[in-house]
Amino acid sequence: MTYKGKAKKFLAERGLDIWDKVVVSTETSTFEALILPGPPAEDIIYLKLPNGYNLALKIDRIKSLRKIGSISPSYTLPQMHVSIREDLPEVSIIHCGGTIASRIEYSTGAVAPAFSLEELSYAVPEIFDLIKPKLTMLFNILSEHMTPTHWTTIAKTAYKEFISGARAIIITHGTDTMHFSATALAFMLSELPGPIIFTGAMRSSDRPSSDAATNLIASAIIAGKSDIGESLIVMHAGLNDTNFFAHRGVRSLKLHSTRRDAFRSIGIPPIAEISIEKQRIDILYPHYKKISNRTPKLSAAFEPKTALVLVYPGMPSEIIETLIDKRYRGIVLAGTGLGHVPNYMFKSIQRAIEEKVIVVMTTQCLWGGVYMDVYETGRKLKKMGVIPGKNMLPHVAYIKLGWLLGLDLPDKQVKALLERNLLGEIINQESPLCF
Repeated sequence: MTYKGKAKKFLAERGLDIWDKVVVSTETSTFEALILPGPPAEDIIYLKLPNGYNLALKIDRIKSLRKIGSISPSYTLPQMHVSIREDLPEVSIIHCGGTIASRIEYSTGAVAPAFSLEELSYAVPEIFDLIKPKLTMLFNILSEHMTPTHWTTIAKTAYKEFISGARAIIITHGTDTMHFSATALAFMLSELPGPIIFTGAMRSSDRPSSDAATNLIASAIIAGKSDIGESLIVMHAGLNDTNFFAHRGVRSLKLHSTRRDAFRSIGIPPIAEISIEKQRIDILYPHYKKISNRTPKLSAAFEPKTALVLVYPGMPSEIIETLIDKRYRGIVLAGTGLGHVPNYMFKSIQRAIEEKVIVVMTTQCLWGGVYMDVYETGRKLKKMGVIPGKNMLPHVAYIKLGWLLGLDLPDKQVKALLERNLLGEIINQESPLCF
């Protein structure tokens, strides 16, 4: 990445750029280093030292910085023969972003996607004894840049791979919005001949604690051996590097910004636990959809005029009014408690419903659900025509509503399907062990 702000100005004033070799002087030492690309921090530059370690150095600590040379970084791998085992199940690996499969040039410290069979064999050789991989570089973007258009593209690509004979699909994806994409694929593809597995890396491949390779190995195990026929998220189960959970896509959420076991199943246990040491899958939640012998079905659609709105104290009614004026067709409210909003918003919500906007109520609480018959606020909203989202997670309700609207179904049918459990997004009873 390129630098910005003070760091960018600091380097520019000295005629320096990434990959320049420099002599650095601080108050305490003088040393040689290589300027690395790094996260665009305002006042830090990243250096590789001659001993191989990387250093993040604040520019206000630098007394002088003098160029002594530069390099042209290149990525080289040893010559190798990739052995593909024809007796293993064919699994399509679709790369959509993140650092799940990457290679490191240790002379420079840089990381680049590893997405040829040779590169993948060098980075994660273990998977070649588990599956017969077929690789597709679909796009390589940070997950916060994902849009519903990307979801439909992924769904169409996965569908083609299944039709072409893939036994399962592994989708490598940035973790920040992976639960959104896993939910979208769950609705857009059905009658699956094998699992669709989303996996990513919480920590980059250039870090000793990276989970990139192990997450991919665990995904390969469940791709090649399980009879699960739904959309999953496979990530670390805990702090060790041996056990992993397969979460149902429509009941999971990223709950930590840095931990390798950031993802959790909400309201139900993970469907399975995977041991990469024993190459074993233990089913934890037997109520999963099994693989189908029918032809996969694709319904890759999404209405972009769908919104997810967090309810908060003091929020202006203009938020709802603006969505109505912009001709939005659906609004999911992440309400408080059992499914409430401030009473001054009633008028705007009533207007939305009168103008044929479908409004769904969910709750910000991760556990429990919407019960709109308990208190007066909920009863009034329900009487207006607000649809109870039961215990759907807010992002799941948003995607389900956008998907249904994208199918151009009659509004009456959309409303009925919103309250119906289609693929495990609504649960009858929460597991007492999952709170």
